Amino acid sequence: MKIIFADDHVMLREALRPFLLRLDPTATIYEAGSLAEVQNHLAAIDPALVILDLMMPGMEGCRGITEVLKRRPKTKCAVLSAVAERNAALAAIAAGAKGFISKQMSGAAMVSALQLILAGETFVPSLVLAPGMEIIPPPVTDGFTPREHEVLTLLKDGLSNKAIANRLNVSEFTVKTHLGKAFRKLGVHTRTQALRLLFDDA
Repeated sequence: MKIIFADDHVMLREALRPFLLRLDPTATIYEAGSLAEVQNHLAAIDPALVILDLMMPGMEGCRGITEVLKRRPKTKCAVLSAVAERNAALAAIAAGAKGFISKQMSGAAMVSALQLILAGETFVPSLVLAPGMEIIPPPVTDGFTPREHEVLTLLKDGLSNKAIANRLNVSEFTVKTHLGKAFRKLGVHTRTQALRLLFDDA
């Protein structure tokens, strides 16, 4: 698999490279720091996936998405953004992107989102969705600790923080701490958003 990962911050590219290799350990990752560099890569390769930083040089809104799909119509394109703005997400999807990934998400959650995108689905985090829009929930991944798994499962069952604390024989503060860490990994802020993102039947 060939992947173009474009972001103007070298440190971020280096940090996320190991997570991208979870998609395919044999993948070849071509890095870029601007839209011009992405275009150079596209002239030489036909990637399965292109990840574009929304604010890097040359993007000019959704121009980068349009350029990628004009050159390589079958390529899956995902946008990476430091700001989870609803209008930006909707504009990216309208331009042809198959996903809008917030940089606030954990690396493991990003991998889950990209797996969905490669499978032909569209991913948008619940916190940027307009009312009534549907989302494709990524599965719970190895990004969570065993205790976070337990807390999220009990959350799905409709238990309050106090009830979860009693079930696990821990303090309510501990439950809030685990939920807070899990929410940050998912890139969400509320119980409802977490449930919508994780569980089909939530």
